[in-house]
Amino acid sequence: MTGQEKEVVRLQDYAGSTAIVVSSCDTFFDAWKPFLFFFRKFWPDCPFPVYLIVNELRIRSNFIRALPVGPDRGWASNMKSALQRLEVPRVLYLQEDYFLNGPVQSRLLAEDFAYAFENEVDSLCFRARSELEPGFRPLNDRFGVVPLDSDGRTRCQLTLWKRASLLSVLREGENAWEMESQGSERTREMKFLSYSSRENVPVSYLMSAIVRGLWTKEALAMCEAEGLEISPHVRSTYSSSDLLQRLRRTRSRGRLRRELRQRRGKVVALE
Repeated sequence: MTGQEKEVVRLQDYAGSTAIVVSSCDTFFDAWKPFLFFFRKFWPDCPFPVYLIVNELRIRSNFIRALPVGPDRGWASNMKSALQRLEVPRVLYLQEDYFLNGPVQSRLLAEDFAYAFENEVDSLCFRARSELEPGFRPLNDRFGVVPLDSDGRTRCQLTLWKRASLLSVLREGENAWEMESQGSERTREMKFLSYSSRENVPVSYLMSAIVRGLWTKEALAMCEAEGLEISPHVRSTYSSSDLLQRLRRTRSRGRLRRELRQRRGKVVALE
């Protein structure tokens, strides 16, 4: 290989050292099937094992594996229990309501993985903040170093983590919003990278399909365009009206509780 040539890296090169972990709990079981549909549509050649965090529901799928963690103890406790059951050094974090909406750019993603592995990066977030922060240091035309004093170091977006690093910043009982708002203080000694723009990203996704427990119009439109039925359709649609939002959340919670009781001990078929 000459000095002008660049070694070609492939995602398959990291298949034995990376797992995809989809954060979820049984309350969001109705998002699992559409999540998997869009994942397989836009990343059919994904080389990594894909794990879905569940509580007590069981799933049937030829593609995604369940990580049952028992009764729901909150986002961080569920995540910690799931991560402790894996042995891979890196995990790619997703959530069940992050619906992929474009083909995964495997070459770009492989190059990003190569940089993260070779430089012992603790966290590489693939979704940029709305604006670049003062002190952000670009490393190339896609991503850079997150400032040590940033309050956005622990964002629960699509992120490649060192499994040990993520475990070290989790706190029992915290929810995802508390992790985002309080977790950055725990990472000041870690190397965190983030994309600098929301353009030219290797993985494009809708964030989020469910807001405050209600389906977003964008998610419903994606499903309708594919002829994909949300079943059971127990959640109402998100509204910016505070009054409508409260009413719809109350009704949706009641329907979800009834549906979960009926599904106790049953299998959720995802394909």
